[in-house]
Amino acid sequence: MDLRATTLITHIAALARDAGRTDADIDDRAQMLRAEIRTAGVTYTELALDLALAFHHAVRDDQDQVAMTIARLEENTRGDFAYYSDIAAFMADLAPHQASGAGSTACQPPASAGTPWSWHAAITSARYWTRRGSQVRLLSPRNPRT
Repeated sequence: MDLRATTLITHIAALARDAGRTDADIDDRAQMLRAEIRTAGVTYTELALDLALAFHHAVRDDQDQVAMTIARLEENTRGDFAYYSDIAAFMADLAPHQASGAGSTACQPPASAGTPWSWHAAITSARYWTRRGSQVRLLSPRNPRT
């Protein structure tokens, strides 16, 4: 089961890498991944898939799709994973739709006061690269050349 989950997460990461691109069949790939995830029974990876989709839709500035993805995350997350919907909202520069559950660190000051900005900055960077026809490149504070 661990190898299957790792393979699925790798495919989800590739999907996130292609976020914002119109030539990457993101929606078709996501639909196939969702079916594989459910068949394999590693449903926790579906949360990562929805987070990657939220990233893609935020880069495309598709507010309707972002809202649907956030609603799906809110429905499927509880407790420690409730912050996933907060992250998706931050990426789209929206206020979180629900209070995060126990264990969430996405909205807890002061350690994460810059969290909403950081997620939205990732989207802004991805939009920049996508509009130039490049793959998404996110700048890392540790390595600004990545």
